[in-house]
Amino acid sequence: MDIVNEHREKCTQCGQCLEVCPRYEDLGLIESLYGYLEGKSEIEPDALFRCLTCGLCAGACPEELGIKMLISPARQKWVGEKGLSDRQTMVDPDAENNIFKKIAEMGEVSSYRDGPGSVVYFPGCAGTYINTNMAKATVALLNKAGVDYTVLSGLDYCCGAVSAGAGNPGPILRHGQKNIGEVRKRGAKVLITACPGCFKAFKDIYPKMFGNLDFEVLQVSQYLERLIEEGKLAPKTALINRVFYHDPCHLTRGMGVYREARNVLEKIPGTELANRTPENSACCGFGGGVRVNYPSESLSVASDRYRAAEKLGCEVIITNCGGCMQNLVEAGKDEKIEVFDLAEYLARAFGINVERDDRKMLEQVNRVYRLCISGYERVDSP
Repeated sequence: MDIVNEHREKCTQCGQCLEVCPRYEDLGLIESLYGYLEGKSEIEPDALFRCLTCGLCAGACPEELGIKMLISPARQKWVGEKGLSDRQTMVDPDAENNIFKKIAEMGEVSSYRDGPGSVVYFPGCAGTYINTNMAKATVALLNKAGVDYTVLSGLDYCCGAVSAGAGNPGPILRHGQKNIGEVRKRGAKVLITACPGCFKAFKDIYPKMFGNLDFEVLQVSQYLERLIEEGKLAPKTALINRVFYHDPCHLTRGMGVYREARNVLEKIPGTELANRTPENSACCGFGGGVRVNYPSESLSVASDRYRAAEKLGCEVIITNCGGCMQNLVEAGKDEKIEVFDLAEYLARAFGINVERDDRKMLEQVNRVYRLCISGYERVDSP
């Protein structure tokens, strides 16, 4: 297998990848992955499913290899051999155990401006059904700035990126071209996404699969920075806080976007940014399926972000990802440090306080996990 030969040829087994990895310690994992990918040996599920796919390993590797580049194809091989589990279909919009479908059945889902618009806002499934404060805050800011926008939300337009990361490429194949066509139909020149996974889907995966797009793709942080630079958003209300910006792995290491959110925060009067670069940034513990496969371990990783913020004397953590938001809120139920989405925090600088019920959100999310995933909370294994 080419990827194994490339990795084996360049990897010196120096161990720097494991020094930064929050999940693995044994270098023998690399040989296990080689053997499994080459069809020479079996592999334990823990070797595949404990990975957060955070990319810290690649950043630390002198050859820019890391373990993630082996984990991803190994997960695809596993699914090809053993089939999709309910943990890999839980965000497939066409699956009966889709968690967002269950949430929609439990209560009212917010509706937003539909129809044509020069800007399409794509809140993603998390922003539509779970972290609704993120979508509400972004829409409030778009209204404040006088943007000609429309919102493309709901399961019908799931981007498919999270399913693909879990080894299930079906949703991307089924929904990708339809999503692109809908953005074009609305006459959009710009698409803005909330979720880093959605951003990667439109910015990177879709063009590779379906050809170049004829509209610009931006993450919310990039678009908010643009609105501030153009003078369409000028925060005036002082928010007196020392803040810690938590870099989402799939946005920072995955897509190279880390400066824009910091630029936005530095424009808010009274707000002091403690970590001005992504140096020493780390994972929240949510990604790679770890939150549902190993719940307690996932939340333990998230707790480390509070210790990092405390060390820098911060009262507030700002993030820019629905998964990070969910995990940080759940891990921080007994913490004094507050957690806000970037758009939500910026909205407060305009006197806009977005309605939010963290307790209800967590109760709902854990309930649908129990309904949609066999053995959830009974065992910490895939």
